[in-house]
Amino acid sequence: MSLRGPTLDELRRTVQKGRHREIGNWLARRVSRPSAIYGTWAALRIGLSAHQVTIASLAASLAGAAAIGSGTRTGFLAGIGAAHLGYWLDHVDGQVARWRRTSSLDGVYLDYLMHHAVNMALGFALGYGLAMRTGVTTWALAGFGIAAGWGLLSLHNDCRYKAFFQRLKAANESYRVDGGSGGRPSPPAPWPRRGPGMITWPAYKACEPHAVLLWMTALALLACVAPRLWLRCWEIATLGMAAMAPLLAAARICRGVRRGSVEEEFARWFRPEIPR
Repeated sequence: MSLRGPTLDELRRTVQKGRHREIGNWLARRVSRPSAIYGTWAALRIGLSAHQVTIASLAASLAGAAAIGSGTRTGFLAGIGAAHLGYWLDHVDGQVARWRRTSSLDGVYLDYLMHHAVNMALGFALGYGLAMRTGVTTWALAGFGIAAGWGLLSLHNDCRYKAFFQRLKAANESYRVDGGSGGRPSPPAPWPRRGPGMITWPAYKACEPHAVLLWMTALALLACVAPRLWLRCWEIATLGMAAMAPLLAAARICRGVRRGSVEEEFARWFRPEIPR
């Protein structure tokens, strides 16, 4: 190791997640994770901890939401840039933790809290920015609808794990964990070719944080070359997302409860130990 800190080659051998080029979305696999090595290199040289990088990611993303909420074209462009910075730093913090060997559940907890806060802030900023630009205050309600929808979609995922541990803490028997270890990652579910999934699958994908960042970036490019079209597309995207995200979240929650998907997933992950 260099006296002044690890080299880039040392970091590449040490801090990347296993199968980091295979698991996750395209933006993370191809852009954020590989380039985050440079941020990790810099963070280690100035002595930042993983928690400090997480807070920096949160600050950048919230600053981006505030800039978008200003309603100005310059603010929108700056906000998208800050949101990209926050997303990128979100990949740096884990690499710093792995190098320093400080990975912990506390760091994961802080990371999840940051994700929820950023999702809701950016969602609300989309509507509030239009309210500031147009003077039509009802756009702020649309922003609230987006924030609520994205928040519920995230909680739909996270609350089932809270339910898992509620049962595990109350159980008298022992369980063996069968899920989540070894093997190659499962391929992502394909776009259904029939039924309601033809509509709900792309709608759900459009609400994922990396997809949100990409279509907001497309809006930022429009702001540079066609300001009038940018504003119209911003309004269409905000109105559409304000209607779609809460309905999609409610539908997924209702379907999951009706089908017993939480029980089914628990049964796949945890198997009761048979006493010998």
